[in-house]
Amino acid sequence: MSGFYENLLKVMVYVLPSYVANATPVVAVKIIGRSTPIDRGLHAWDGRRLFGDGKTVEGLLSGIFAGTIIGILIYYLAPLNVFRGLSEPLLLSVGAMGGDIFGSFVKRRLGMERGKPLPILDQLGFLIFSLLFSISIYGVPEWLSIDVFLILLLITFILHITTNMFAYLIKLKDKPY
Repeated sequence: MSGFYENLLKVMVYVLPSYVANATPVVAVKIIGRSTPIDRGLHAWDGRRLFGDGKTVEGLLSGIFAGTIIGILIYYLAPLNVFRGLSEPLLLSVGAMGGDIFGSFVKRRLGMERGKPLPILDQLGFLIFSLLFSISIYGVPEWLSIDVFLILLLITFILHITTNMFAYLIKLKDKPY
């Protein structure tokens, strides 16, 4: 396997905790059957909700938990050695959830209602935050080049759109985006 494709495989395995953390809340809140908004109904200086009803305690905790567990399994079972420490999957998961919450915060400030799309931020915000959280502690992985990063962004963008459409088709989501 050439260096580029090996590094692309590594980055896809590396961000798996981020992907799992980002996807888990939709399923978890359906299973749990209740949701407690993180902002508890608080409004920001502009009179709008801080995050809105879509960002829940249950979603946050389940996302961080699921992403971290996947990362720990990868850490111990995958031969790729993509994580530089056991806390890295946790950082990626917390970052993913933080990016998703940040996206909701921005959308509320723009006056957008829950569920309305904001392209690029919706598809990539969780990943950017995830990488920033991990990189702030561990630095940039040696195998993460700019070309691999750009391909990762493209793959993530497409995956996010297709998985949201799938979640809509199986009635996990009310909207296809």
